[in-house]
Amino acid sequence: MEFGFKLHEDLLVDHDHSLKTYEELLTRVPSLAMCMSCGSCTGTCVAALKTGFGFRKFLVLLRNGSHRELEQALRYCQLCGKCWLVCPRGVNTRKAIIEMKAMYENKSADKIKADPGIKSITQGKAIHVVTQTRTG
Repeated sequence: MEFGFKLHEDLLVDHDHSLKTYEELLTRVPSLAMCMSCGSCTGTCVAALKTGFGFRKFLVLLRNGSHRELEQALRYCQLCGKCWLVCPRGVNTRKAIIEMKAMYENKSADKIKADPGIKSITQGKAIHVVTQTRTG
């Protein structure tokens, strides 16, 4: 059936696929379930100040199924860890970003073998996540 217009594939919202992807991410980063989308992470992000992309936007894109846009946006993250340090709920945002990058770079999230909390596979190289102790 023709309606006189077509939906651009990048603008389609795929809640079925995104829910699976988000749940996969939750298994890798359980602290992500505690996120209340307060925006503290984005407020401290140097990349967000220049590009408009921050951790909160990454989650919105993931939940909305905007996978192409998210894959592009993840390239802006410098993995500095500021977002993790300011999170009032202690969400390991840095680990979540590393896992999101791994999911998109390997194109099949269920095949990724990562040691939870210590290293992830991105671009074929192991990235060691420095464990930081939060005080306060």
